[in-house]
Amino acid sequence: MNTHEEYTFLNIPQNCFLGSTIFKNVFYDKAELSTSDKKLFTEVIQKIRWLYSLKPDTIHIAPYKDEVRDYSEVEIIEVLLHSDTKVKRIAEIIMRAIPYPMLLVFRLESSFLFYVAHQRLNQSDSSKNTIEEFIATSWVDGDSDFLAKLDIKKMSFTNFYTFYTDIVDTISIHNLSIIMPTEDKISGEEARKVLAQIDSIEQEIAKLRATLKKGTQFNRRMELNIKIKKLEQNKDKLLGGDING
Repeated sequence: MNTHEEYTFLNIPQNCFLGSTIFKNVFYDKAELSTSDKKLFTEVIQKIRWLYSLKPDTIHIAPYKDEVRDYSEVEIIEVLLHSDTKVKRIAEIIMRAIPYPMLLVFRLESSFLFYVAHQRLNQSDSSKNTIEEFIATSWVDGDSDFLAKLDIKKMSFTNFYTFYTDIVDTISIHNLSIIMPTEDKISGEEARKVLAQIDSIEQEIAKLRATLKKGTQFNRRMELNIKIKKLEQNKDKLLGGDING
C-alpha cells in the first residue's frame, strides 16, 4: 500500500499528492533548534513527509487573504514516530517553521494523532506567521469512525480559510465528544469554549489540591475542600451537557 492509499479517508485528489521527504536539518536551521530539540528530532522522529499540497491549481478552492490572514493553500504533513515522546513540542516546531495552515499528522504504528492551528500574518516579519491556539486530537486507531469525519468533501470549499476552519472545528467537536455528550449542531467555537472552561476548572482544582496538601489549619483545609467541591460540581454540570454551567 502506498502513502496515498493510507489516507483515502481524507478523500484528497491524487493530483494534490506530493509524498516528498522533508529532511530534519531543514528545521535545525530554520527553527534554530536547541541541542535538546535536535536530540528530540533525531531520537523520536523516523521521517517527515509532505503528503499533500492543496492549492487553487490542484483543487477547486479559492485562496483567502485579508489584513490578518493569508490562506493561499493548505498543507498535509506526516510525521512518522519511533515513540510518542514530546509530540506537542515537535508539533510546535514544525508548525512554526512552515508558514502555511496545515493538518499535521503524527503516525505511530497504526495510530494517528492530528494537530491544527489557525495562523495570522506576522506584522513585523512577513516571512513568519503567528500561530493561534494549537488544537490536537488524542491518539486515534486506524479503524476509528472519526477518520471519516476528516473527509475533505465534508468541508467548505468556499475558500481555504473556511475549508481549514471546518477541519479545526471538526477536531474541536470530536475532542469535546470524547468527554461529554454533544449536540449535533454544536459549533467548533462552542466546543473550544467548553473545553477551555473544563481545562480551567481542572487547573484550579489541581492548584487547590496542592495547597491543601501543604495546609495544616483545620478551618483553611475545610475552606479549600468546599472550593474544590464547588468546582467539581461546575465541571460535572459541563460534562453533563449544561454548556451554560
